[in-house]
Parts: sequence; structure tokens; C-alpha cells
Amino acid sequence: MTARTPEQDEAPRTAENGPAGSREVRRRLTFGVAGDVAGLRATLSPWQRAYEAWRAAGLSWGHGAPPRDAAEQAAARGASRGRVRVESPPEQAKPAGPEPASEKPAPGKKAAKGEPGDVRVAGPPKPPRPAAKPVLWRRLRARAAVGAGLVLVAAGTIVAVSQRDEAPAEPDIQGPVAADEMFALDPAATTDGLVQDLTAITSTGSTVVAAGTEGDGTPGRQQARFLVSTDRGRTWKLADVRTEDGSTPPLGETPHLVSGWSGHWVALGRTPAGATVEWTSQNAKTWTRRPVGAGFTPSDQVNDLVFTDRGFIAVGASKGGAVAWSSADGRTWQRVDGLKGITGLDQVASAGDVIMAHGTYARKVTRKKGRKKVTRTVRADALWRSVDDGRTWTAVHVPQAQGSYGPMKGLTLAGGGFFATVREGEQTTGRKKHRRTKRFGVLFTSADGLKWQAASRFGGSGIERLGAMDAGVAVVVRGAKGARAILRSADGRTWQSGGSIPAGVRTSGLAAAGLGGVAVAGRQGDDAYLYGVDLRTVPGAVRAERSIRSLTAGPGLAVAAGSTNGGAALWTAPDGVQWTRAQIPAAPGRLSDAVHGTAGWLAVGRTSGTSPAPLALTSQDGLAWQKVAFPAGPPPVAAATGPSGYVAVGDRSAWRSTDLRTWTRTALDGTPSDVTAADKTYVAVGARGNAPAIWTSPDAAKWTAVTLPPGFTAPLTRVAARGGTLVAISESAVALVSTDGGATWTQRNIGPGLSAAAVTPTPQGFVLTAGAKGDAAVLASADGTTWRRLDVGGLTGPGDQRLTALAAMGGHVLGTGTDDEAPTLWRAPVPR
Repeated sequence: MTARTPEQDEAPRTAENGPAGSREVRRRLTFGVAGDVAGLRATLSPWQRAYEAWRAAGLSWGHGAPPRDAAEQAAARGASRGRVRVESPPEQAKPAGPEPASEKPAPGKKAAKGEPGDVRVAGPPKPPRPAAKPVLWRRLRARAAVGAGLVLVAAGTIVAVSQRDEAPAEPDIQGPVAADEMFALDPAATTDGLVQDLTAITSTGSTVVAAGTEGDGTPGRQQARFLVSTDRGRTWKLADVRTEDGSTPPLGETPHLVSGWSGHWVALGRTPAGATVEWTSQNAKTWTRRPVGAGFTPSDQVNDLVFTDRGFIAVGASKGGAVAWSSADGRTWQRVDGLKGITGLDQVASAGDVIMAHGTYARKVTRKKGRKKVTRTVRADALWRSVDDGRTWTAVHVPQAQGSYGPMKGLTLAGGGFFATVREGEQTTGRKKHRRTKRFGVLFTSADGLKWQAASRFGGSGIERLGAMDAGVAVVVRGAKGARAILRSADGRTWQSGGSIPAGVRTSGLAAAGLGGVAVAGRQGDDAYLYGVDLRTVPGAVRAERSIRSLTAGPGLAVAAGSTNGGAALWTAPDGVQWTRAQIPAAPGRLSDAVHGTAGWLAVGRTSGTSPAPLALTSQDGLAWQKVAFPAGPPPVAAATGPSGYVAVGDRSAWRSTDLRTWTRTALDGTPSDVTAADKTYVAVGARGNAPAIWTSPDAAKWTAVTLPPGFTAPLTRVAARGGTLVAISESAVALVSTDGGATWTQRNIGPGLSAAAVTPTPQGFVLTAGAKGDAAVLASADGTTWRRLDVGGLTGPGDQRLTALAAMGGHVLGTGTDDEAPTLWRAPVPR
């Protein structure tokens, strides 16, 4: 027999000394309990006496001991004054050896896995340990026995107590494993296949923040990204971005503005629908995406953002008029619109109580045309000043001087405390053939925003950016052959070169970085640009595109369809374990689904570009693939096989074929996202507008919309069929189930707080994966009606865990997903 001492879980506590270590345990058990146990009845067994010894020592005992009568309990309490009170023992001590068969665990709970004869001496429970990532197809058990070391001497009875470490409880089902090498990138690719952009940059003190997006180039599929440097731009890290509940933010949102200071950072941007959205941070390293509330409307155009002594000020326009927003904390915003005479504000700067804004106003201009005078309204630019947090504004005059002309370009508070703006300038010299025109820029400054004067000229053939440095200002100007030059001025009067930006870079912002240096953000081709920084050296800043959008199992082969490096990709595995990259024709774009039928394999997707075309590949064995013709029109997004052959679906379209060579198109009144074949019926799911939709067809030639349950509003994303039973899911905690081949549907909850991601039929029913605030979950159901959550390892913890594609292959379920954006593979026996 063995037992654990309390110190294995947590050092036991004594009333006098708090936690007791191993030495203290031995001392108390050996010398401190004789008086407490000497008066026990002689009929007590050695284990019962040992239990009383542990009680007298103030230590917890896991399984308990027989009760004592009131007199014995009173005597024991009197003999052990100052002890720590322990849990009352159960009514009857359990004998050594296996538990009687009549003792069953409570319903819904698992019986404790103890070894025969174990008597567990347990202190307070340990906090749960983070689950370790499992090794492929192997469960690791760590059991380290600690040798017996304690001897109890109680009323002449010697009891040996061994110490033992037990492994933490393991999940019932092994979790996903890293699959970076399984789903290999394209070794011949010359690009990462992702489109990155830095759309805004700011700095305060030693912290520099650049915000932007990363995506595959498809509008509405980009993700918001933040890069942060806390050492004045010398080293950079990728920041973490989450929603308020810890989940991944929606795709398609782009931050355009960012500002802040220590402990308070805000970024503002837009959703794909044009609404304003914000991200906030306390340290610039972790950003939380938040809705902006009632202070913003869908028609708002927010153009600039700056922090002030009182919080934040944003400026913009809405419905032909200027708007200002103020916030003390970056979360709750107050709106000021109806600014008389101002059509829009596009730049803002702040110093103390003074807020300066640049914008436009409507001005009437009268010109003589022949003998008549013609009056028309033009848009002119100006500066406005506010000293009441943006509630009221006063126009400020900035003169034309030193050869300047045209509107002001940029507005900033220079390092040194003065406001600055710039205009283009030119000077013409010589006559006739010797006439020469020199272009330059003119800097205007003001100490208080009221009185402005021309301070200096600087070179360049066009002004692109104006920004502040730690001391002074900096500008980005156009140079020769498309290159850009950075010029710096510490005092606003003298200028010096600050470096150059190569041709082809589209800049988005300029900020201070380093002592006297600057940071310029933007985009170069399809890559993000950060002046002086090789973003490939910043972990996570530049990644190769890789996406697995579907899993399919055919005769002796599993196929994964997706893309890498911006091109279509397929991977195959005869056992679902050893994956290799299939040889396919080079095809920029991506594959979204694959299916096996009587004529062989079919994979469908889209080409890359702003106007994507259909992409289709076929194969007889799943190993050698050929590109085949597909009807022009919208790209297909999913495919299936059934009684009438192959079917593919796309935006307002369905195509059918029996030989994978000729296709016939049929119209659908909506946008399907997935299709499957049930008993003698094809079923497609998707949306009509923003509402969910399901269509059925007996032959894939004519499709009929099905009536859905009232109150179900989420567009459907996936559907799976097993015989005549179908399960359709959306990105919500509700699934639709049909038991009559798709004719009628009912709602079924999969679980609170879950967002369904993928579903597949299995020989035992259905398996479904879902997201849960950054973690993943796996559920199983025999009929699609009642779902139970499976205990799968590796689906929680830091970062995002997802399982986004599923397929059943033989007696196993396959799943692919990501763990903090790295690919993973899950393979487990089909749950029963």
C-alpha cells in the first residue's frame, strides 16, 4: 500500500507556522501526536490509528476514517488544542483494495482512477496545470514515484507512508499537433502570397506604434495588425489583437488612425460596411477591438486623431459638414457636429488647451467672363482653432509667403512645442530660353496657433508627408525618378537630409523614432513598408500565406484543398497522417473544396486578382492533377457528388456535370457557401442578402428555396449529410437539423458561447468543431439533435486555437486548423 503526503500537492498548514514542509511533517507525526492517540480504543485498526495521527498533526486525510463517539471526539479535541481543523471523515472508512462494485460515481462524473490499495493523503487541491501539446498519435504519461520516507509511530504501530507524484488528468482524446511540415509551402514560390499594409504610425516618448492590415488580397478578408517598438524604433514586435471577450476580431476591418500616450492608446478604422470601429490598448502591446457606440454614425468619415491633455480628439466629416469627437478615455465619445461654415476637417494637432484643425469650407468666387461676371462656389482650405475641447472653432489666417501657393499640406505639433504646416512653393528665374522654375516647400509655424509666419524653405519637387520629430519637424518630399527624400529640421529654419525612400513606396504616415530620427510607414507592392526596418526579422510580421479550406476523404486517400504563397495548393495522405504536397499546375489563386465521385476527383476555387475567375482541377487518382475548363462567371466555392453526378455552387449559380468535362449552369436566388448530397437530394446552404437560405434539388438542375424556422437569422456556412439527416451550421451557437432530406428544418443549440466552424458526418453520427473565445471545441452527436462536448486536448491556452475543416476517413476523424496562426492537424477515433 502507498499513500501520498500532503506536501506533494501543497505544503500542509499548521495553526502556528502556516505551510509545513517535509521536515515539519515528519517531526509532527513522530513526536507531536503521542498524547492525542494514546487514548484511542485498542480495537482500532492500524490504518484508523494512522488516520488519527494525521488528524492530530493537523493534516488532511483523503479518504477519511471511522467516526468516533462524542466522548472520544471531545477528548481528542482537548488533547490537540491549537490544531488546524480538517474535513470531517466520511461515515465509514473504505477498506484497502478495490472499491466495492455497489459504490458508483455520481451521475455525470467520472470515477477516480486510483490504484488498488491506495490511501491518498491529500492537502488542498493544486491549481490546474496548462495542458501540454500532445505528440503525434502518442500520449505521454509522466509518473515519477518519490520513495517512501515517513515512518509513523503511534501507540506501538509502525506505518510506512510513501510519497508519490501523479500526472495531471489527461484529456480523453488527443489534441491537434503541429502540421507546418505536413502542409508544406510552395518551394518554388517567389512571394509570401499575402498583402500587408501599414496604414498609420505614431509615437510618444520611446514607444512607436504602426497599424495596418494583412490578408490574402481578397477585399473584406484582411486582419488588423499592430507593430510596436518600446525602444524608439530599434526593435519591433507584433502586438496581440483581441475582442473584448478574448476572441479573434472580425475580418475586413482596417485601422487608419492611431494615437496615444503611456497607458492610453486608441486606433480608429472602418469595417467593410463603412462603419467606424476602434481598438484600445493600455501598453500598445495588446489591443482590444471595441464598438465605438452612439457617437459615430455610418455616414461618418473620421480623418485624423490626436491625444490631448484631456483625452482624445478626432475630426472628420459627415453629410457635407465637419464633425469633431472628444473622449476622455478613448472608449466613450462625445460628438460635435453642425460646425457652421466648415465642410470637413482632415488634420488635427494639440498643445495644452489649444486644438488646431485643418479643413475645407465653401467660398464664393466671382470672375469676369467676357462682359459678364460669373460667381461660383469653390472649396478652399483653412485652419481653425479651439480652446474648449472642440466644441467651438475660430478660423485662423495663414499667409502666403516666400513663394508659397496652394493649400496647406499637413498639420502637426513639432517637437519643441510649436505648430507647423507646409505649402508648395516655386520661384521662376531667367527669361525666354533661360527661364527656369525651381520647386520647393515652405514651412509655416506658430507658437500659439493664432499668429502664423513663414519660417523657411526646403527642397523637393512635391510634399508628401509632414510629421514631428523629438525636436523639430520632418517632411517626406518627392525626388528624382520616383524616389522620396526625408528632410529634418530641429528649429524650423535649417534643414538636413534624413534618408531616402525607394521608388514604389506609398507612404501613409511619419512619426518620431530614435533621437532625432523618424519612422515612415506605408506599403511597397504587396508588402508593408517601415523605413529602416527589415520586417522579415520581426517575428510574425511577415508570414507566408497558407490556408486549408476543406478536407475530403475518398477511396484510400484524404485530400486537403487550399492555397500557399498566393497560389492554389492540394495535399494528399493515404492514411490521413503522412501528408505530401500534390503536383498541380501553377495557378495563382486558391482552392476552396474538393470531392471524389464516379469520374474521379474535382477541386474548385478561384483565381487571384480583383476580378477572380473560376478555377477547376481534376484527377483520376488524386495525385496527378490537371487544370480543366469551367464556365465563365462567378467562381465556385463548394462541390459535391450525388445521384445525378457532380455539382458545384457559387454566387447565384449552381453547375452540374456527369463527366467533369461539360457543365450546365442553373441560377440560384442567393449566395451559397456549401453543398452536399443527401438521400436522392442535393442541398445547398448560404444566404440571401443577410438572411440564411437553404436550397434543395433532386437533380441539381432546378433548385427550390426551403422555409427555415422563424427567428433564425445567421447566414449558413457549412452543411453535412448522413443518409437523410442533415446538419447545417452558421457562425453561431445554433445549428439547423433536418431528418427528411432537407424538406423541413429545426433549430438545435450546440452550446452556449460557441461559434460553429465545421461539421462532418461519421459512421456514428456527426462531429462538429466550434470556437469559444479564442479556444476551440469539438462536439459529437448521433443524430444532430443532441450534442455533447468532447474532452480533446490542446484546444485551449495562449493564442488562437481553431479547427476549421473536418472529414471522416475510415474509423477516424481528421481536422485541420491553426494554433496561433500555425497549421495544425487533428486525428482521432470516431467518437461513439
